[in-house]
Amino acid sequence: MEIGYYTDKGKKRTQNEDAIRVLTRHNVFMLADGVGGNRAGEIASNRTLDIVSEYFENNPIEALEGSDRIFRYFEDAVDYVNEAIKQMAHSVPECAGMATTLVFAYVRDRILYIANVGDSRVYFIHGKEIHQITVDHTYVNDLVMMGAITRSEAEHHRKKNVITRAIGANSYNNPDCFNIYIEPTDRILLCSDGLYDEVSEEEILELMTSTDDMKACAKELVDRANANGGNDNISVICVSMVEDNYE
Repeated sequence: MEIGYYTDKGKKRTQNEDAIRVLTRHNVFMLADGVGGNRAGEIASNRTLDIVSEYFENNPIEALEGSDRIFRYFEDAVDYVNEAIKQMAHSVPECAGMATTLVFAYVRDRILYIANVGDSRVYFIHGKEIHQITVDHTYVNDLVMMGAITRSEAEHHRKKNVITRAIGANSYNNPDCFNIYIEPTDRILLCSDGLYDEVSEEEILELMTSTDDMKACAKELVDRANANGGNDNISVICVSMVEDNYE
């Protein structure tokens, strides 16, 4: 795999509450977007990824077979980190009320496994098509799914940034889990809302397929988000499958 990643505070925020991790030894990619005052969001996102990284290191996922067991592993990892962040928010005054989104992806044997809590996303690029794999855990997306508002109305809704599921926010935060078959030359994008709020899917597709250099692609995506407004922190992880891996 070819991998590139980049994070930036954007043009309007004074600090970056996003965090990213790439565990190349395990083919695991993680992204978190924190919320909370007094830098608590930054603490939540970084500490969450520290804990999940430790979980992967101490509990090798490579020993598991089958999507059911892998999804159960994801659920256990999310439960573990959720309790840790809740305890930290309760016991450390400056961390009170902190929470974070969490999305991570794992690649093995031509299959992409994904777990998601919150509104950070995974996109899958196949040929000239782009697909959002994850489902946003937001108030407005719930309204869209119920048919109460349209997608267009959701983009400008005053509560568009209200998330309904987050690490540290609730006792119960089971992730959505997905798995999809991946082929040579397919591409994967993990991103925070700072990207997709500023850059359309058409633009993302164009940038993700215009180069084989994923490091340059990651930087260009962030630059485009900043050029289009940069109203939030922006983080991306770009992954390109390499055909040699499939021989």
